[in-house]
Amino acid sequence: LTGLALPASAFTDVQDPSTAVDVECLRLLGVLDGYADGSFRPDTVLNRAQFCKMAVYAMNGESALGLYKTITVFPDVRGSHWAAPYVNLAAKGKGLIAGYPDGSFHPEETITAGQAVTILLRLLGYADSDIGGIWPESYMAVAANTGLLAGVEADGRAPLTRGEAARLFLNLLRADRK
Repeated sequence: LTGLALPASAFTDVQDPSTAVDVECLRLLGVLDGYADGSFRPDTVLNRAQFCKMAVYAMNGESALGLYKTITVFPDVRGSHWAAPYVNLAAKGKGLIAGYPDGSFHPEETITAGQAVTILLRLLGYADSDIGGIWPESYMAVAANTGLLAGVEADGRAPLTRGEAARLFLNLLRADRK
């Protein structure tokens, strides 16, 4: 394995070698992409809609997107919203997200590490009843125990960056399932 050569990052602005490997692996798997200018912007925070799109691609759910294009699960994510199929599939199709108590989703709101970890733990088969405790602290603790947080130093209430999301999604591939 020491002789294994990884391809250079396709993104012009990823300098950290560890982040470059994470991002390039996920780009090759089709989970994430960059911007038209060739950048990835690893320090840019993600919004909730963007993270849902990444989650759908991570679970190979893109073939089901057509079924969720024209329905409205959340009143603030109508069918005309670019992320409607991803958000609807994550909510109604897979039960990964539930939105806010008022029934909204807030797709353009910044996603926190705790929200992202909650979605990924659900992808790993964990239900809210398996975790209990106080959110997001208990979810972050379970994520750490499963290996999902390996190499990620994020507070559960802090905004999640694109670089941190890349590490989480790569960790998802080897984290302990329920």
